[in-house]
Amino acid sequence: MSDALACARELIATLREQLSTIILGTAAPDGAPEASVAATVLDADGAFVIYVSGLAAHTRHLRANPRASVLLIEPKTTPGNPLTRRRLTFACTAEPVARDSTTHAEQVSAFRHKFGATIDVMAPLPDFQFFRLLPQTGRVVAGFGAAFEVNPRDWNDLTLAVRHSGRPT
Repeated sequence: MSDALACARELIATLREQLSTIILGTAAPDGAPEASVAATVLDADGAFVIYVSGLAAHTRHLRANPRASVLLIEPKTTPGNPLTRRRLTFACTAEPVARDSTTHAEQVSAFRHKFGATIDVMAPLPDFQFFRLLPQTGRVVAGFGAAFEVNPRDWNDLTLAVRHSGRPT
């Protein structure tokens, strides 16, 4: 298991280092699922921060239902079995950031640092809003038999995932 654990930690470090977008899962008030892509930064508390338009379905969903899923996945660079694609997922609670808060100003600065001056064009637009996606649970799949629960407060704290049968995956 130590090889699988090392592989999972290496994957997490790489995904975190290369983090610029997430695949975001949300649900409409009627339960209809939605998947989208959003630019992101991690804040000091480990929350994924996104800046999204009120015209987008995912923004309306987050306002109505603050539950979301975040997927980070390694790029597909070689041919092979797509079922073995390594990934990291988090179940999150979404929290809006008020425009008049110091957190809003901090996030504009963080987005400018990571993505450049484009944020200066978007920041004044009234329909855009920051959300903090606070991870509640996490899971990394680093290969067959290499699935671990991830502590959302410390991504290096991994516990071997257990199948429904009670046996480790």
